[in-house]
Amino acid sequence: MKKTLTLAALLTVSLFGCDVFESSKAQIEQQYLSENQELKAAIDAIREQGLQAVATSAESGSVAACVAKNLDSDPMGALIEVEGALQDSADLAGLVETINSLTEQELSLETIGKLLQHGAETVDYLKTLLSQYELSELQTQLTHLLEQGQNKTQDVGQHLRELIEQCK
Repeated sequence: MKKTLTLAALLTVSLFGCDVFESSKAQIEQQYLSENQELKAAIDAIREQGLQAVATSAESGSVAACVAKNLDSDPMGALIEVEGALQDSADLAGLVETINSLTEQELSLETIGKLLQHGAETVDYLKTLLSQYELSELQTQLTHLLEQGQNKTQDVGQHLRELIEQCK
């Protein structure tokens, strides 16, 4: 009986544990954004309307226009649409490696399983990026981004924060 109860408790914690960490990351992101309301408004608009829509409709010279321009000109900029991305510590080089491995393999259950092992965020990121770019174009742009002097240990959140903080 104790083994069953312990197993049920561990299973429950593992099922809800991912949601706790995900919501924690989103909460930290909201706290970060609350420190600058103009950035928060720009990010909220991008998440509601899309990056392209804000880039074309934002008033020239506004914080929203600056944020949209910076994100739109960066291959990783589309990741802003994923809630919690500003606080994600996922490694840029690891994400590029995952994308490179997709071009080398056929998409199969085994490949999908490997992607899921990287985490739900990686799958969300890939889905978001692939909605903006063809796989080969994305691979080229991300590799070029890292070759341009981006620190290979830099994380996704740090990279996105640097892009938007240029608009403060």
